[in-house]
Amino acid sequence: MNGAFWRNLAFTIVLAGLAAFVGARLGAGHAPAEAPRSRLLLRDTVYQMVHTDLKLTPEQSRKIDEIENRYAHQRNTLRAQIGSADAELGEALANEMALGTAAQRALEHLQTSMGSLQRETILYVLEVRNVLTPQQQQVLDQKVFESLTIGPF
Repeated sequence: MNGAFWRNLAFTIVLAGLAAFVGARLGAGHAPAEAPRSRLLLRDTVYQMVHTDLKLTPEQSRKIDEIENRYAHQRNTLRAQIGSADAELGEALANEMALGTAAQRALEHLQTSMGSLQRETILYVLEVRNVLTPQQQQVLDQKVFESLTIGPF
């Protein structure tokens, strides 16, 4: 077997490892317990806020649990799409060794899936917010603002 074969194989293994790492991070569902609060994902911040920091009525809690269950299903579906798009991108890059048409299509699929996940997360936050009292909304709004303005870097 020639050197190009081994180079392509090594490249494919590296891409697969990277895709697995990204998929594992996306599939974790929440930030590690030891992560600082400012590093939590928006969805985790909202969930933590409404269940630990706000005093919810039983009716609010029931409605938010329904929203959470519906969102969790959508989030898992979109994460699976993101994983599939990652795999498509890795395969296309390994086959083309360039940003060719297959890689561009896979990248567009990945961007569309990630955008859909962001959109669903925002809709989730707004739906939860509608269940809260005006005072609870103010507290949640501040936490959402902090989550969105404190970057991951």
